[in-house]
Amino acid sequence: MPSWSKIIKRIEERDTEKAPPHVVALNLYEGQLKIISPGHIQFIWPVDRQYLNPAAVFGGYLATLADQTCSFALMSDLEDSQNFTTSDLQMHFFRPVTKGILTCEGKVLNKSRNQAYVEASFLLDDGKLALKARAIEKIMAA
Repeated sequence: MPSWSKIIKRIEERDTEKAPPHVVALNLYEGQLKIISPGHIQFIWPVDRQYLNPAAVFGGYLATLADQTCSFALMSDLEDSQNFTTSDLQMHFFRPVTKGILTCEGKVLNKSRNQAYVEASFLLDDGKLALKARAIEKIMAA
């Protein structure tokens, strides 16, 4: 069974020793967690120029970061006897992400026994909304 509090602690410490290979390959722990409470997380992610395509961060990478943001939020609100997987992810891009620090916030808006609805918002340095995502997470026994 996963220990969600231990996993979040490793994320907070940017410890990739037990992280899945895709997390390591995509540098998904590069952000710094600022807020962690049940069903709510916020982290800052320094825009990494290696993900530019060529003028803005590749949308597929931002979608991966959004999925991770939604996952972090749900992890903070799960029992260790539960596991989850993303069954639907929708992205809405408003502004290109080109530089600076991206503030990523994830919130669990509704959670039932077998499903959660989670949203992620990414803000640019000037406070403008760059993208919004919503995920449906299937909750199951660990």
